Amino acid sequence: MKMPGVGPARAVGGAHRAPGMAVASGGMHLMPSWLALVFTFALVVVVIAHFRHLVDAPGESRLWHAGHVLMGLGMVVMFAPAAVDHIPIPALVWQLLFANAAGAVLALLLFRTLEGRATNLLWLAAAADLAAMVYMWLGQILPVLSWVLVGYSLAGCVFWLVGADRHVDGRPLAGRAGGRVASLVCGADVRASLATMTFAMAYMFAAMELAR
Repeated sequence: MKMPGVGPARAVGGAHRAPGMAVASGGMHLMPSWLALVFTFALVVVVIAHFRHLVDAPGESRLWHAGHVLMGLGMVVMFAPAAVDHIPIPALVWQLLFANAAGAVLALLLFRTLEGRATNLLWLAAAADLAAMVYMWLGQILPVLSWVLVGYSLAGCVFWLVGADRHVDGRPLAGRAGGRVASLVCGADVRASLATMTFAMAYMFAAMELAR
């Protein structure tokens, strides 16, 4: 399957090849195999970390981690070199998965807001990240939006690296002012994993544009 925006001469093997796995103009490889393997390994670790919390975490936190397991798997497939990725999953499948997941989170936020129930602010970031994954699997569409997402992803990386979530996690999006909601972040490994994934997202969005 050829991803949108990648010409036939630039596509790299594999049934799901992503735009970022292309060769930029001038013959410069934006994603050499060794770097793709590094990203793939790091993202597998991300998936394992969130899956562990998905199993152990209570209630709402479990759903939050499930969303990040899905994002991590989508990123693994994006970065995995064709030599080690032999599962031909069509891009449309990933687009629908992430679109439905983002829609479910937005519906949750809307219903809880209308009911006046408090919702953790970190769900907003989860919805935005899932929507960004839809855009990533669509391929190049709007260069300006792609670079906005590069900046957004890098900002997210810094956010998790410096532990800024401590000022957000537990704060309500809706409900009584000054109220608190259940925390979603379970530990430092979650921050490290999300910093890794958001950096990988920034790299992929940049690679998609530079490979034009």
